[in-house]
Amino acid sequence: MRKPRRAPPRSGRTSPAPRTVELSIEQVGARGDGIARLDAETVFVPFTVAGDKVLARVEGKRGDGLTAALIEVTEPGPGRVAPPCAHYGRCGGCSLQHLDDALYAEWKRELLITQLARQGLADAPVQPLMRIPPASRRRADFTFTRAKGGILLGFNGRASHTVIDIERCPLLDPALGDALPGLRRMLAGIAVEGGGEMIVTLTEGGLDVLVEAPARLDLFEREALAAAAESLDLARLHWRRPGSGFVEPIARRRPALVRFGGIAVEPAPGAFLQPTRGGELAIAEAILAAIPGGVPVADLYAGCGSFSLPLAQRGPVRAVEGEQGPVAALDAAARAAKLPLTTEVRDLARRPLAAHELKAFRAVVLDPPRAGAAAQAAELARPSAGGPSTIAMVSCNPATLARDLRTLCDGGWRIEGISPIDQFPWSAHLEAVATLRL
Repeated sequence: MRKPRRAPPRSGRTSPAPRTVELSIEQVGARGDGIARLDAETVFVPFTVAGDKVLARVEGKRGDGLTAALIEVTEPGPGRVAPPCAHYGRCGGCSLQHLDDALYAEWKRELLITQLARQGLADAPVQPLMRIPPASRRRADFTFTRAKGGILLGFNGRASHTVIDIERCPLLDPALGDALPGLRRMLAGIAVEGGGEMIVTLTEGGLDVLVEAPARLDLFEREALAAAAESLDLARLHWRRPGSGFVEPIARRRPALVRFGGIAVEPAPGAFLQPTRGGELAIAEAILAAIPGGVPVADLYAGCGSFSLPLAQRGPVRAVEGEQGPVAALDAAARAAKLPLTTEVRDLARRPLAAHELKAFRAVVLDPPRAGAAAQAAELARPSAGGPSTIAMVSCNPATLARDLRTLCDGGWRIEGISPIDQFPWSAHLEAVATLRL
């Protein structure tokens, strides 16, 4: 087998030789790393706060600056606190547990304000940060691998694929955290080599588990997993090989139901849900407050119906989503509840609703993935008589939200308000809901 050729080093991008330096942290950057100056260069140091004096080891380049590993805090800044998690610093899930609560909230809201300003939207009205507390996460994507001592089940380490075996996570709903030992035993009980991922969702019927791993299961392993699902009282257990569209049912003991606006939905295994129930309710409340009751609404990137179903209890809704599984679950729920809701499977990034199609609606809900909704925003920004006069735009990425808002504002839309919602504590991830009017 031929060895792959190494790419030649980029001119001017060679990493500096590792060296130990003393630094004074000036601020916390957009990714959660502390920022310091070394000669004429910017240095990013994780796990630091403004005012820290630290000993750090410069290790490489990142963008227009250098990266450094924290060795020691020689003089703590006023915003430093003790992190609440024993895995902090090794686990890659959180980056800001060491930051004082008030400073953290200020920093997080500023993430959105900074991105808006970069798009010339500094005057956009941004509401105070709404915070969803820890210990409320109902859905988690775990990583697992087989080691000499057994199964490691947890999250990837910071900037690595190393699995950090998690005993307890302060973000998780206690029912998820309590299930980890049993799920670890379940994986250890089958002779599957290597590792994979496990998506665990807390539903009304109990835990819904989807294991994604390259191993092919034999009859003995299927039976062992089914027995484990019963002993752990799981609602459902499925297995999927990466890249395969087929999800193999291992055990279905009870429906894995969630409710949107009081309407029961059984999502497909591993389907996207807002990570917290509190965050989902806060977003839905903002959308319902923005959109007048009784008007026809297009819910774009509708998923399983988090917002379509509450809206359909007030008026007709057209729910559009790119994947068949969520649409099937939403359609079944809407039919059972006899709601005025129709569905469509459509890739909105490739084929957004055109301006003439949008004329059938008086309001639009947008909830795109992190890449945003550039194509759909461009269609909404086209001059057109009639059509929607209200947009409620949900985003988990302040940068693409600001970009799409700029497009809409250039098309004549006005930002009435933006509500930042923090349902990813101690991280740089931020949800927001923007209301726009014509």
